[in-house]
Amino acid sequence: MFPIRCPFLLILPLLVSPLGAQADFPTTTIAQQQAAAYLKPLPDNGVVPLSVIAGDFASNQTAAIGKYNGQRITVIGRIASLSQGNSENKVLVVTLQDAGATLPAVKAEFLLGSLPENSELEISQDGSMATMIKRDRTGVILSRQPYLSVDQRVAIKGSYKEIRVGDIVLTDCKLEPKSKVREASGGN
Repeated sequence: MFPIRCPFLLILPLLVSPLGAQADFPTTTIAQQQAAAYLKPLPDNGVVPLSVIAGDFASNQTAAIGKYNGQRITVIGRIASLSQGNSENKVLVVTLQDAGATLPAVKAEFLLGSLPENSELEISQDGSMATMIKRDRTGVILSRQPYLSVDQRVAIKGSYKEIRVGDIVLTDCKLEPKSKVREASGGN
């Protein structure tokens, strides 16, 4: 009887583990095929309005992962909130979301190297304003300038990382010039 149970015990984990993995990580080929079938292709310049990326993930998450996975994109949209990064490598998290919060949010993670040297960000207690503080080499504050604020329309360039609790996460982000926002808005 032992020889009959032994092969079954060895085969059972092999049968169960691929099923669980498919639910969490769609295969790249299937996701890319779905992206091509269901979603408009990513523009050559990589600039995507917030409504497009959020709409893609709301309508077909698997296809959206296939479209954005491994891509460095620029998302243009409205800042809904600002927060301090939750690790020593993240200095700022900018949440882009439509005013009605009807679509998924984009969380843009700014990493340590995204700020100029001898600079730091200070986030207001209510998360509505980020101020850039520049210091000299000895630590003396040279200037304090507004950097970002809630309801500001911005262009943020980052690499698609993952979906986390329904939010689209971009990492290694940087703020694009205001001209990029105007260019994508048709000069308005």
